[in-house]
Amino acid sequence: MSMPERLKPTPPTPTINALMKDLLEQILDRIWDNQGRESPEINALIEQWNSHAGRPFEFHEFLVMHSHTSAENFLRTAFHQKRYVDDLSFAEACALADFICKCEGTESDTDYALSLLETNFPKANASDLIFWPNEWFGEPDMLQVDMTTAQIIGYLMGKSSRQLPDAPPIDLPYPMPVNP
Repeated sequence: MSMPERLKPTPPTPTINALMKDLLEQILDRIWDNQGRESPEINALIEQWNSHAGRPFEFHEFLVMHSHTSAENFLRTAFHQKRYVDDLSFAEACALADFICKCEGTESDTDYALSLLETNFPKANASDLIFWPNEWFGEPDMLQVDMTTAQIIGYLMGKSSRQLPDAPPIDLPYPMPVNP
């Protein structure tokens, strides 16, 4: 199942994409020239970057970028915005969980889908439920649990106290954790 069309990030215009790519190269070049976070030149470039990005980025994110992602994925994440969807449907939430679980997109798309779940189900910690269920449930033996995407969304709704209006009754196979 792919990410629902209306939840996909809005792609940048070619002009803005080229500008951001150039800014990224300039910032990285200056970092590689051993200019630090106190450099007014780097700070001005990051400020310019942030004026076009979907969220503010900090110096350290550019500094460690290559240790965790590619320049292409990093650039894509600049255009992803966290957003709360008032009328999120149960099917859309399940599609997001399915998209993440099946690793259907790029790294940045998966991160974006996960941030949508995190934003729309606050305090439910979708990341741990999907990737580290043993942590989420507080049970060391539950790392390899088998849940449907409907059950994942059921747990997120229960933990966040956000019930999607079109959600069907969901049989949750494991008890809801009592930890905060």
